[in-house]
Amino acid sequence: MRKIIVTPGELVAYAEEFETKGAVYAVDYRYIAAALGVAAYDEKTHTAVVKPVRPPAIPQTGSVVYCQVTGEGRRAYQLRCFAVEEGRGPSELKYIVSGVLPHFFSDGEVGIGDYIRGRVVSTRGPPIVVSIRGPTYGVVLSRCPRCGSVLRRRGSALYCPNCGVEVKRKMAIGHYST
Repeated sequence: MRKIIVTPGELVAYAEEFETKGAVYAVDYRYIAAALGVAAYDEKTHTAVVKPVRPPAIPQTGSVVYCQVTGEGRRAYQLRCFAVEEGRGPSELKYIVSGVLPHFFSDGEVGIGDYIRGRVVSTRGPPIVVSIRGPTYGVVLSRCPRCGSVLRRRGSALYCPNCGVEVKRKMAIGHYST
């Protein structure tokens, strides 16, 4: 296996010779590097894989993110995504990324100010699209709408230990703290 360092815009391979994976794009039967990285060529299987040196600035489709709900519109909640989950736990993003949670991607209620765990569905535009469908996705921390203290879990609902308010939220099973 042969490895070389490639820069963005550099020719990685021709379509007749290799199949490519990773940070590449195709232009007229040529594969061009999309990021600074290491290209590994496997002559036996005729594949070339470009692995970027740095992780991408925004979370990729399918990755798990942690966000705070900042507002609610007619069609979607507005989010501020600040961390991405990796193999050993959540790590902070270098830049805060704006996101949206459409109402059809949420299986239950979410309140403004809640911290959620979700999965990235699309990164086509500057706001990434997040979904909380599934048992392990949903609210991981919520505050009381009246007094602002941290809500505690009681069965399938959340209640405030200070003022006694009970609210329903779509909670992330196994991830809701306190």
